[in-house]
Amino acid sequence: MANKLRELLLVRHAKSDWREPEQQDIDRPLSEKGKKNAKKVGRWLRECNLMPDLILVSPAKRAQQTFKRICNECPCLSETVDALYMAELDDLKQVLASTEAHDRIMIIGHNPGLEKLYGFLHNDPLVDDIHLFPTASIAHFILPEDWQNLEAGDGKLQQFIRPKDIKHMHHAA
Repeated sequence: MANKLRELLLVRHAKSDWREPEQQDIDRPLSEKGKKNAKKVGRWLRECNLMPDLILVSPAKRAQQTFKRICNECPCLSETVDALYMAELDDLKQVLASTEAHDRIMIIGHNPGLEKLYGFLHNDPLVDDIHLFPTASIAHFILPEDWQNLEAGDGKLQQFIRPKDIKHMHHAA
C-alpha cells in the first residue's frame, strides 16, 4: 500500500473584475471572461474524467465563483478554507498536510501562493514569472500518498492547462 499515489489539482481563480476600485480585494467578483473560462475549465475536467473527490476553496468571492462554475454539476465534497486566501507556501503545505485521504484533491486559490507551491512540488525555481500561472489555469500533479512531509520535487506534473489551451483541444476533437 505504501506506493499508493494521490492527485492534486491546483486551480488559480478565473479572471476577476477590477471595475470597482473601492471594493475590498476579497469581494471582487469574476469578470465575464473569467466566468466563461471557469465554465470551460469545468467542462474540460469532466471530459477528461478529472473531477476531484474534494475541493478546497479560498473564501474570496472570485474563488467561490470559480468553484461554482467549475463544479456546478459535480457532486464532489467541497470546503471553504480561510487559510487559502493570501496563502503563502507554508500555509498551503499545512492545508495539504491536514487534508484527509481523498484520492484527488483540488485547491482553488491565488497567486503568488499557488505559483510557489507549483514551484516547490515541481522543484522548479523559475516560477517567479507571474505569467506562468495565469487565471483559471490548472496544474495537475501526482504526489506520494503522505502529504504530511512533502519535500521539494515530490510532485510529478502530469499537465498544465491554461484556458486558451482548452479551446485548441476542442477544435482538434
